[in-house]
Amino acid sequence: MGRYADGDVEAFDELFRRYERRAYAFFLKRTGSHDRAEDLYQELFLRIHRGRRAYDPARRFLPWFFKVAHHLLLDDIRRAFRSREVPLAGRDLRSDIVERGLADREALDLLLAPLTPGERYVLVSSKLNGADYSELAAGAGKSVDAVKKMASRAMQRIRASRGPGVSRLVDPDPG
Repeated sequence: MGRYADGDVEAFDELFRRYERRAYAFFLKRTGSHDRAEDLYQELFLRIHRGRRAYDPARRFLPWFFKVAHHLLLDDIRRAFRSREVPLAGRDLRSDIVERGLADREALDLLLAPLTPGERYVLVSSKLNGADYSELAAGAGKSVDAVKKMASRAMQRIRASRGPGVSRLVDPDPG
């Protein structure tokens, strides 16, 4: 990437060859759609091209690459939330609620994706299912404080990467 940032055009071909499969797999795993994954990975390499001058060669490339990919995925989720229109005339409101629930589930899955399985379990159990931290600590063989810290750190990571379209999933009652 440092070579490409310095003007070596052939270095981009090398980057693309090395990382195209990983980028596609990253998006496919998170979207479940071949078409979306292909669109997103192409957009990722376009962003890499556009951001080549902002790249710091003193830092490792792969974490930067996947950070750009993660932000692209969040942007895609935000666009999907903003563009979702539901005509009310002639619609069954129960089906609208089910559709909204499925979209919320997809957004929640994407929010939780960067967390470890343990962090996901603690957050879902405590925040969504109402499990007590003492129950979770006993089940995990950890102290209550350790489980609380795990939940707190996971929430901080989610809040750091969330967008306005998914805020209500993290803080359902902002007031």
